[in-house]
Amino acid sequence: MEEGYIEIDLTNEQKAAIIKYADFFVRDAVTKADLANKRKKWIRFRPGVAKEVAGELAYHFNRTKNNHLFHLLDELIDHLEYYE
Repeated sequence: MEEGYIEIDLTNEQKAAIIKYADFFVRDAVTKADLANKRKKWIRFRPGVAKEVAGELAYHFNRTKNNHLFHLLDELIDHLEYYE
């Protein structure tokens, strides 16, 4: 692991959800590149960013009426909070 980063394992669907719903909180070029790379599984986040992303995803989670998105965001939020 690189110094100053935490690594979180994410699926392509989870990465796409972060890009779609919480891209504003991902300001680090390394993290953006990791999220865009479909072959990369372990995504590097600066400390504290995963918590901000989880908070933004929670906003969308609380407002969705789509069952699949509801479960995807619920699992993703828990996963990000575990690593943070």
